[in-house]
Amino acid sequence: MFFLQRAFAAPPQPLVYRHSQHIAAGANCLFCHAGAVRGEVAGLPSTNKCMGCHLNVNPKDPADQPDIDQLIKVWDEKRPVEWVKINDQPDFVQFNHRPHVASGVACETCHGNVSQMDYAQPYNLNMGFCVSCHRAQQPPELATRLTDCVTCHY
Repeated sequence: MFFLQRAFAAPPQPLVYRHSQHIAAGANCLFCHAGAVRGEVAGLPSTNKCMGCHLNVNPKDPADQPDIDQLIKVWDEKRPVEWVKINDQPDFVQFNHRPHVASGVACETCHGNVSQMDYAQPYNLNMGFCVSCHRAQQPPELATRLTDCVTCHY
């Protein structure tokens, strides 16, 4: 079992977004972060993707309507939401979501229990964290290949 360490507080975001509410409503991580299936960057949903749901779904709690109204305003202005990046790797590290998703690594393994979060929280996703997970892979030949420096540094 690998334990994540909170690295620092999440930066302020331009709109209110509650992962916990969206996951409780049945949203899957890969619905909004579809890039994780296809390649390196999980990506963030476009304003159009957000509105695809919010044009058809009314909030359960009317107190959430002002937050949704802010999203609608951004959409009406035809501009993207300028989300602030939470997790980032140094330029000398190459990370690709696709093989991790294809191998069945749950998003929570690296990003924590997002279903209990509003905004995503930054975690200390450092080399030690990654190498300890790669060393635990079976069969041993896979662990050897995954701990080769060129796996992440190329």
